[in-house]
Amino acid sequence: MSRVSNALQMYMLLQVRNIMKIDEIAEILEVTPRMVNEYKNDLEKAGIYIGSKRGRNGGYYLENTFNLKAISITEEELEALKMASEVIRSGNYTYATEFETLSSKVLNMKKDFEDISYYNKNILKPIEMKEKEKRIWTNVNKAIGGKNKLKIDYSSIDYTGDGPKSKTRIVHPYGVFDYEGSLYLYGYCELRKEIRFFKFLRINRYEILKDKFKINSEYNLKEIINKSFGIFNDEFINLKLKIYYPMSQIVREKQYAMNQKIEEIDNKAIYFEAKLKGYKEIKSWVMSMGSLVEVIEPIKLRDEILKEISKIRKIYE
Repeated sequence: MSRVSNALQMYMLLQVRNIMKIDEIAEILEVTPRMVNEYKNDLEKAGIYIGSKRGRNGGYYLENTFNLKAISITEEELEALKMASEVIRSGNYTYATEFETLSSKVLNMKKDFEDISYYNKNILKPIEMKEKEKRIWTNVNKAIGGKNKLKIDYSSIDYTGDGPKSKTRIVHPYGVFDYEGSLYLYGYCELRKEIRFFKFLRINRYEILKDKFKINSEYNLKEIINKSFGIFNDEFINLKLKIYYPMSQIVREKQYAMNQKIEEIDNKAIYFEAKLKGYKEIKSWVMSMGSLVEVIEPIKLRDEILKEISKIRKIYE
């Protein structure tokens, strides 16, 4: 770390731990005790005064502790930070531990802050998968920042049932997004000649190339995603469903599309209509409702679900 980074890290340590011995600070920062004294001088030049206490329980401490009011952090903002920390921690996200450490540094500055009784239920990810995402994210971000092309060996899902197929692709990495707890890279694929999404966990090998690329400034990820049921960016379909209770109540409580319309049939059934993309995910969602839904439109989806029902029946027979 740089001298400035180490000085700031020392400041944050003293905020959380109140008092620390010089040798303890030096060990954490991986510097000599003499450098810790230099950081003390640097901080004091910036108006952050550090006192020292002798004795067995002595050490450095902050004379002018950080005041949350100085940067106008409200009680509601602290509650929001605590809730966000719990969402990330319980969701088993890639940098969950690091974010929890960061948020605790802020929350611990206000000693009388009460804990929030809140838990976020999410599908937990195996540790090795989470570590793989972290490794890929670190390198992918370097490629994004430097606008370097990526060479990846990617295993895509084959919906024909023939099994996974791995192909080498050259990708212009635009950015990273999270979908249902998994990380995805999005960018221009030279093989497909279009913007594609690549799930981190399906990237088998990757290499940052020296070749540079230019981002297509007209591509708007947020706009694309908001038009899709999930993340598949295919053709629009006009979806119309008849949904029965209790699924009708669950659907009422969610926003699946910005243009969705819900028409009450009676107190037990509704019509759901929307124009959106993501055919495969729409089909999966409809089938997950079982006998509590009937597809009105499109006819193609209705016919495909009938075929799936026939396949399921054969399996159980």
